[in-house]
Amino acid sequence: MPADNHHARIAHFIRSNLPAILHHWDAFARSIPAARHMQPERLRDHAAGILNAIADDLDQPQSPSEQADKARGRAPPTAADTEAELHGTERLGAGFTANDTVAEFRALRASVMRLWADRGDDGAVLASEDLVRFNEAVDQALSESLQAYFIEKEHITHRFDTLLSATPDLHFIVNANGDILYGNEALARLLGTPSESVCEHRLADFCPAHAAQLRRDLRAVAETRAVGRGELRCVAADGTAHTYRYAIMPVIAADGSVDSLTGTARNISELKESEAMILRNAYYDSLTGLPNRTLFRERLEHDVRHAARTEFALALLFIDLDGFKEVNDRLGHDAGDLLLQQCARRLQACVRATDTVARIGGDEFTVILNEVNKVAFVEVLVCEILAELARPFCILGKTVTVSGSIGISLCPQDGRHPDELLRNADQAMFVAKHAGRNRFAYFTPAIRDSAWARLKVIDELRQALARSELLVYYQPIVELATEAIVKAEALVRWRHPDGSLVLPERFIGIAEEAGLIGEIDAWVLSQAVPCAVRLGELTGTPFQISVNKSPVEFMSRLVKNTWDEDLVLLGRAGPRIAVEITEGVLLDDSPGVRDKLARLQQAGVQLTIDDFGIGYSSMAYLNKFKVDFLKIDQSFVKDMLTTNPNSQIFAETIIAMAHKLGLKVIAEGVETSAQRDWLRQAGCDYAQGFLFSQATSEESFAQLLRAGARG
Repeated sequence: MPADNHHARIAHFIRSNLPAILHHWDAFARSIPAARHMQPERLRDHAAGILNAIADDLDQPQSPSEQADKARGRAPPTAADTEAELHGTERLGAGFTANDTVAEFRALRASVMRLWADRGDDGAVLASEDLVRFNEAVDQALSESLQAYFIEKEHITHRFDTLLSATPDLHFIVNANGDILYGNEALARLLGTPSESVCEHRLADFCPAHAAQLRRDLRAVAETRAVGRGELRCVAADGTAHTYRYAIMPVIAADGSVDSLTGTARNISELKESEAMILRNAYYDSLTGLPNRTLFRERLEHDVRHAARTEFALALLFIDLDGFKEVNDRLGHDAGDLLLQQCARRLQACVRATDTVARIGGDEFTVILNEVNKVAFVEVLVCEILAELARPFCILGKTVTVSGSIGISLCPQDGRHPDELLRNADQAMFVAKHAGRNRFAYFTPAIRDSAWARLKVIDELRQALARSELLVYYQPIVELATEAIVKAEALVRWRHPDGSLVLPERFIGIAEEAGLIGEIDAWVLSQAVPCAVRLGELTGTPFQISVNKSPVEFMSRLVKNTWDEDLVLLGRAGPRIAVEITEGVLLDDSPGVRDKLARLQQAGVQLTIDDFGIGYSSMAYLNKFKVDFLKIDQSFVKDMLTTNPNSQIFAETIIAMAHKLGLKVIAEGVETSAQRDWLRQAGCDYAQGFLFSQATSEESFAQLLRAGARG
């Protein structure tokens, strides 16, 4: 039978069995939730029309090209299409979902095919092309019916997007990973991307600096289902910085799971600027930008409580400018304002970030120094402030010179309450001013006198280098197997103006606190290098001298940077110089310390750990850093044969450990032959001490070398 006859038979079958098809279809349609309570006539209103339109379509001849167009969904509108569009619109209004409508058409298709098969006509078996023609007609009707859903969805989406894009706030929907599922126009502008490309981004892209914070918040909202809130500052595509306050909420699916996350973010930059302006006016001096009296009092109260908890001292400086009134009178108030601004900058440059510099009125400033563990630090800082204030200022093209009078009160010594400390510092400032200006005074006379005495030592020590009062002495280091002098340690001495020879233990600590140790160590190195060259020429073999580097040089901000000059000198000296450091330097393990140690090793310097055994001795840092020598502290050597037999155990352990690690061992403080003999038997490599020689001048040291060569 020709194919067209089959089409006609299907069309005839649909028209002839329309009530039965609809009855069969009606039973299924009632299972759709939205259709359960619908009247029968309303449920069937368009079904019969759609079936008749499908039958009409099957009656029409169809060319191969028309069939291909229909297979691709490009068929021209038909009566079925029109009926299907009306059906889709009505079903959308009745609350049907797109899936419900698809189910209806599936039921229509199944009802026709089932009844066709049940009738058992002679031509019941249809060719595949006839089934394709029938199915395409049904699918075309379904496609037209669903258009209402798509059109309505587009309208809703457009209205939704129009609403959310009319506001400058950011609106977005993301998944749990932060991938953007929807972003409004404001978010697209912030990302610097077209609206249609916004879903190619992640939420964190609009503020990469806070990506981790956004990921944490999204994860927390997805897990807890609680609203997440926060603030972040980001830079827009045009380079402008903005602060956003955001809220993120979960979108719960029908099954109770978190389907997605929705959020909004508002630009609060103007609010932040307004708040900052109010804060600045309330707590900061408008001229200098420093904390004003109100903020100073709050910080002082806080810092006093902190000092009481930590048991660290707190120092309060009261600073009055000497000669400020004269500048104001001579050059005018504009010049005076500029002078105050420059003074404020110089004061801030002198202190740590944790300290507070405030202007409390006129030409009066205060400084709160927190966590002061040594009075010497206060003195060094005060001297630096005085020096900075005494440097000439350039004001309106003129050179202006002022100075400062500083009063100091300490907590808890001079008071435990802010008012008391401020009053005492103020009184001490007047003592300094009446004593001649450009100086400081402690509130307590005894402390002031002690500080002056200490400053005198610091001043004398500062002049010692310029006056050539420092000397370098050399103590021999002998090889225990032969007792030959093979090395030396450079030790500094101070020929005091009163004629006495001051040993390092009396002034090195002061030099470290005052920031002078770097200059002293650099000077010792400059003397030791040529001495090592001369001694090598004397012996005919390279001679090594050990020099000390203070831990303060590695860690303190007060020490002047002489590392570059030292490294040049060390690079030229090569193996003639070894550097002695303490265990504390290696244990610090900060980036600055690691860098300096690395630079020493890159210069080819051998490292000696001094006073080994009395600190936190650890194989970990010996393995981490390239160390060449260990020095057994003299306290072990002194006690090993007398009061403390355990010292022998410690010494033996150090020697055995060092040799296992490939290190040489030096024992210091050897004073008796019994100590020497025991150390030699224990396997110690080198020794130094009074048994062999005290530290002496280069000339005397050279004589010792000559005598050893003759012996």
